[in-house]
Amino acid sequence: MKVDLHLHTTCSDGLFTPQQLVKKAYELNLKAIAITDHDTVDGILPAIIEANKYKDLEVIPGIELSTHCNGQEVHILGYYIDYENFHLKEQLLDLQQNRIKRLEKILTKLNDIDIQIKYDDVYKYSRGTSVGRPHVALALVEKGYVSSIKEAFDKFLAKGRPAYVPRKKLTPIDAIKLIKECRGIPVLAHPGLLEDDSIISELITNGIMGIEVIHKDHTKDDTAYYTKLALENNLLLTGGSDSHGEEPLLLGTLDIPFKYAARLKDTAKVI
Repeated sequence: MKVDLHLHTTCSDGLFTPQQLVKKAYELNLKAIAITDHDTVDGILPAIIEANKYKDLEVIPGIELSTHCNGQEVHILGYYIDYENFHLKEQLLDLQQNRIKRLEKILTKLNDIDIQIKYDDVYKYSRGTSVGRPHVALALVEKGYVSSIKEAFDKFLAKGRPAYVPRKKLTPIDAIKLIKECRGIPVLAHPGLLEDDSIISELITNGIMGIEVIHKDHTKDDTAYYTKLALENNLLLTGGSDSHGEEPLLLGTLDIPFKYAARLKDTAKVI
C-alpha cells in the first residue's frame, strides 16, 4: 500500500483541481494523500468531499508554509491541521495579500524590460488564492516570450534575474508554532534541497516533529542520511512526490510506505 504526502492543487501552483487530484490518486490505487498547497488551505475541503465518493482513500489535511532563515528558503509541512482555525486563516490571508503585492512588482519589472504581461494573463492560471511565480511563468509561455516554465524562471523570475522580487515569509520557527497552534504536526520538507542543513538542529530544538525523508529530488544517500537523523531524534518519517500535476506525472511514483501515514495519524490523535 502506497501513499503520497506532499501534493499541490490549483489552489496554489498545481495543475489539478483538488477533485481531479483525488480521482487520479484513487485510479493509481493510493491509500492516503496529503493536500499540502503553498500557504493556503482552500483545497482541503473540496478534496475531502471528493474522497468520500471513493473507497479506502484518505485525504490528510495539510499545508506547505514557505519560510526564510539565514538567506535560504525552508519549507515546513503541516499535517492534520485544523484548517478552520481562525488564527491560521488570518495569517494565510496576510501571506496571500503579500503575494498579490509581489505580483504587482514582478509585472512592473517585466513591463520595464518590454515584456507585456497583464494581471488577467496571470490570474487565469491561478484558480486558487495563492498566486505565485509559476503562474507568471505560464503566462510568459502562453505569450510566446519563453518556451517553457523552466526558461521563464531561468531568464526572468529566478533569484538574480530581472523580474525577481522576494516575498514576505515567516521564519521556520513561526511556521512550527503556527502549525502546532492548529493542532497539526510540523515536518521539515525536502531537507536535501537546503543550502545549509545545519538549521535542522535548531528546528528540532524548536519543536519540529518530522522530516520528509523521501522526495523526488532526494538521492538514495539523502534518504538514508535523513532517515537516520530522524530516527536518532525520535522524529516522524514522511515522504512525498511534491507533484504539481506536471508531465510525466509524479503522483504516486515514489515508494512511500503506508506506515508513514499511519504514524502521522496516530500522532495526530494524541496532540
